[in-house]
Amino acid sequence: MRTFSAIFIFCLYLTVFATELFSQASDGNTEWLEWKHQTSGLVYATPVISDGTLYIGSTDSIFYAIEASSGKVKWRYHSENTIQSSAALHKKLIFFESGNHLVALNLKGKLKWERDLCEGEVRNQIDPWDYHHSSPYIHDGTIYIGTQNGILLSFDAMSGEQVLRCQTISEQVIRTTPVVSGGLVIYGDWDGVLYANDKSTGALAWKYDTKLDGSYPWPNSILTQLVVADESVYFAGKSNRLYSLDIRTGKKNWHYSSPTDQWLIGGPVVKKGVVYLGSSDQKLFHAIDAFSGKVIWIAELDCRIWGSAAINEERIYIGSNSLYVIDKDSGSILKQHEFPQVHEAKKYGEYTDRTANFHSSPVLYDGMIILGSDDGCVYAIKEL
Repeated sequence: MRTFSAIFIFCLYLTVFATELFSQASDGNTEWLEWKHQTSGLVYATPVISDGTLYIGSTDSIFYAIEASSGKVKWRYHSENTIQSSAALHKKLIFFESGNHLVALNLKGKLKWERDLCEGEVRNQIDPWDYHHSSPYIHDGTIYIGTQNGILLSFDAMSGEQVLRCQTISEQVIRTTPVVSGGLVIYGDWDGVLYANDKSTGALAWKYDTKLDGSYPWPNSILTQLVVADESVYFAGKSNRLYSLDIRTGKKNWHYSSPTDQWLIGGPVVKKGVVYLGSSDQKLFHAIDAFSGKVIWIAELDCRIWGSAAINEERIYIGSNSLYVIDKDSGSILKQHEFPQVHEAKKYGEYTDRTANFHSSPVLYDGMIILGSDDGCVYAIKEL
């Protein structure tokens, strides 16, 4: 990954506005804070909220159920390994991945069932920038999830019985969370290939290899969440490109290339014909036309953007080193809430790595912005 050195190239795109800088978390001012819960690890997962309860895991190997209004812990479940996936709910069960196991709990935190996803040593981090594991995705009572040995599995949500097994060509790690649409289950792998299999039979419908559009000294890993909208699937990753493919055929509609060969690692979100996503060392948050791939606006933040945005009618909420509020139409930064730096910069040869505070994605709930942080906290912040 090349160090970003040409941000001035984007001067025609960047929207420069006055920024309202909010009090830092380190100054003792807690007016911005509704509540926070401290874990003993790092919180990469995105909160899932249902019926007033927030569910989230941490690298401390504990899965938490937290009262969303107050931050009070309702129960804890101790797993055997780190939790780097987000949870999924189905009826009265909550699911998450931990250490090559798919875990199903009831809503009181009691184990319903647990299934091995693959054999071998757990590989929680393939490289220093490998934060998120494949999360369970539920469709019509079936759970779909990717594994570290390149297999897509599905299970009956209630019984845990295995339904489907799809092997990738490369047999490399699947970090994307699958998505189901049009009778297909779609997922990407570490080798940069996006697959679409029949959700009932597992038969391969199509695949798209991002290496055909260019490769780099690093893998073209597809890391971001997949988004389906208007019969297209959108995804990005270490190929340095955002893709739109026809969901029926797998043919490319368009791709947007990072001009300075930087990873596009923030999970895309599609709203009203616009794709929103973040980048790595460029520190840029993009709004791109979903039908043409043309840039609408770009906003410069303070560090990499690993998560997906929470978006309402007028505003975008996204974490980097700070929590940002961005105007949805113009890209102007309306507010910035700073947090103390969690990670020290690391050197990899000539490359200096600066890791963001947030790898979790924010969710909006009852006038609050809730997200996890690398400082181990789950924060509930008054909506800015």
